This record gives sequence, C-alpha cells and structure tokens, in this order.
Amino acid sequence: MSGDPDLMREAYLDLIKRTVTNYIQLGDELPLGRFHSAGFYDPKASEWTIPPIARPRTLQNVHQLELIEQQFDRITAEGITGDLIEAGVWRGGAIIFMRALLKAHGVTDRQVIAADSFAGIPLSAKFKHDTVNSWTDRWEASLPEVRAAIARFGLLDEQVELLEGYFADTLPGLAGRTLALIRLDSDSLESTETSLQYLYPLLNRGGAVMIDDWHLIGCRIAVDNYRKKNKLAGEVQVTAGNAWWIKQEERGFPGPPAGE
Repeated sequence: MSGDPDLMREAYLDLIKRTVTNYIQLGDELPLGRFHSAGFYDPKASEWTIPPIARPRTLQNVHQLELIEQQFDRITAEGITGDLIEAGVWRGGAIIFMRALLKAHGVTDRQVIAADSFAGIPLSAKFKHDTVNSWTDRWEASLPEVRAAIARFGLLDEQVELLEGYFADTLPGLAGRTLALIRLDSDSLESTETSLQYLYPLLNRGGAVMIDDWHLIGCRIAVDNYRKKNKLAGEVQVTAGNAWWIKQEERGFPGPPAGE
C-alpha cells in the first residue's frame, strides 16, 4: 500500500466507515458487510443495550455509506458542481464521512452542510399517525456534541457548515446555494416535505437525492407526494434500504428556490 495514493485513500475511508458505525468495538466476529449497529438498539423499549461510550456515530451500515461514496465518485467524475448536505444528522457520522470523502480526494471547492434541530426529532403535527410520534426516544444529539465529534476526527474546518434549527426556519437561508448531493434523514412527513421543498430546487441536474427513512410511512408519503406533484423523472432505486434517485431536471426545478 505504501506510496499508492488510491490504496491509501481506500484504507482511510474504510477506517472512517468502521469507526463511525463503531464496528471497531461492536463488530466481534461479524464481517463488516453484515454488521449493523441498530442491532444494539431495542425499539420496543426505545433504548440502547450498550453504554453511551459504545454507541455509533451513525445508524447507517457500510452499504449505505458506500452509496454516499459511489454517488460522490459519480458526481465528481461527471463534473457536477455543488455542495453536499444532510438534513437530519443525529450524531454526525454521515457528515464525518462526507467530509472525509472531500479530504481523501483533495476536494477544496465543496462544502458539507449539516442541518438539524440538534434538539431531537420534532413531533409531526400534520400527520398524526406518523410513526415518529410514537417514539419516546427523540434521537437528540446537541450541536456541541456533533461539533466535538467532527473535531475528534480532525475534520472540523471551514468546509463544514453546521446549520442549527428547524428546517422551515433554516433551509430557506440556503437559497442561492448549489447542491450536488442531498441526503435526507428527516424521519417525519413534515420534515421530509420541508427538506425537499427547499433543497431539491438547489440541486444541479445529475445530482443525487438519498432518502434514509424510506421504511417510515410519513417519510415515504412525503417523498411520493413530492415526486408525483412535480412529475420527477428520476427513477427511484433502493440500496440497502435507502431510496435514491438522480435528478434529471435543471437546477431551479420545480420553480426557483425561495429567496431567488
């Protein structure tokens, strides 16, 4: 591996994947491809079965992180400009991985934007039967906690933007920006709906949209409604439980972003 930039880059990103998922501590004899930290969470009790120090930085498994990497490689190869954003970051694992991708490839002209309330998942008022409303665990991670985590990986710098607040208040402020990759881990119908409303028009043609919570009814309704209303052409695909598609329309579709 010594002296081979490609192998060194691959080893660095592999280590990041193993660390943010906490496969390093929790993987035991399982191959990385079969490990998922969600197995240490009891959804009925809404609590972890492991102590706080052992909890992962992301609930994504390695295949979901690889989806981010694959789409990043594609937009880079195709010359699609714009920043990367995750709306709903929890403990910051995906943000850490996105910033690591920029570092590994020597990319200095893109930002990684972390948008979150940093106060837990808000209740859904519009859709009373939203799955997230029944959760006692609101999946809260504070801004200082997430900032400190990114810093511990040596990745907190001017290419990371932490956007604190509810999406309806903060995402309109991104008008004028250009995006190449959107990852929504917004959970509820309203949060997903708001994320798409303000972020999708900013996405360049050929940019990627990823939906983490495809298994949650509120999220799926929001995505299906938005796609149907705006007649989106990109075909939805599912990889490791995450839905995604490639934008076929130009930036600004479906209508200029608010504030432009």
